[in-house]
Amino acid sequence: MEGYIGEAPTAWDTRSVWNIRDCEPVINLLEIWKPLLPQWILDNILDQLIMPRISTEVNNWNPLTDTVPIHYWIHPWIPLLNTRLNENVFPIIQEKLGAALTNWHPSDRSAKLMLKPWKDALPEGSFAAFLLVHIVPKLQLCMQSLAINPHQQHLDAWNWVMDWKDMLSVLNLTSILDKYFFPRWLQTLAMWLNHNPDYNQVTEWYSGWKRMLSDELLVQPSIKDNFHKALEMMNRAVTTGQQPGAKEFVSYLTNIETNAPPPPPPPRVETMVEAVRAATQIPQGFKDLLAKRCEERGILFVPVLNKYYEAKQVYRLGSNGVQVYFDRNVVFYSQNNCSWLPVSLNRLLDMA
Repeated sequence: MEGYIGEAPTAWDTRSVWNIRDCEPVINLLEIWKPLLPQWILDNILDQLIMPRISTEVNNWNPLTDTVPIHYWIHPWIPLLNTRLNENVFPIIQEKLGAALTNWHPSDRSAKLMLKPWKDALPEGSFAAFLLVHIVPKLQLCMQSLAINPHQQHLDAWNWVMDWKDMLSVLNLTSILDKYFFPRWLQTLAMWLNHNPDYNQVTEWYSGWKRMLSDELLVQPSIKDNFHKALEMMNRAVTTGQQPGAKEFVSYLTNIETNAPPPPPPPRVETMVEAVRAATQIPQGFKDLLAKRCEERGILFVPVLNKYYEAKQVYRLGSNGVQVYFDRNVVFYSQNNCSWLPVSLNRLLDMA
């Protein structure tokens, strides 16, 4: 072992000018030495030789001008440096990506291409929190700008928003539709119904919009409720109108909606392999559980850059000045820089 240890510094000295972006040779060398070196020597190499160079390169990186996407030369390090990157590098990357999105508009698809590789690379909850801060507000404004016109519908703004459906949670997308689409959609329908429309066109319009939504969105209670309100409005309109065949059109549509089969249940776990995969999706620690609950509720949960308490990372929760840190499976909170106190998960979510 002494021979190995004696040779290791020499191997690294010969690579003192290596480029952090050309990471494959260095990673291969580390993988060769990893089984032979004591953990403390490997940690020293990672902390003293690798991490400083990565941090310097990331600090110099500009997402608006750099032609090489940063995930090309950061992601290969994740197997070796996962925790170190999560704590020291990824927050800087998220901050720079967020700043680069200040003037972004959803019509520019390059943002999605830039962010998609980070969906599974960032710690659980961090990516969702990033989207809530930097992407969702822009999508809300974009959806709000959509002009709803039954006679000449332009769908650019709609498509720009829905292009993010594979990046956002169903609850986030449902919230955008609830607040920024359906109120104006129902208002447009009400105005149309007041002018004795062709009810064949009205029902086609209704069905056409419904086809624009995925099955996952259509089963959301609030979205079902909005479509139900539209049907009620149409039924009230045809009961007072004199247009031949109008009542039949709306009744036929209502019967179809009422008798639609329920959505299929989620597939049952059939094999041991699937059971193991399902089990790995359950949050194991308190931090993972909190991150998952925040993601489900659309609450911001992000690490505070360069802030620690008793050597533990501090996180920002929500928009009310709540900060938290974790000690084993206990969470402590501080609001507006007051003292740190232990708190339950439910109370913490209520404060966010």
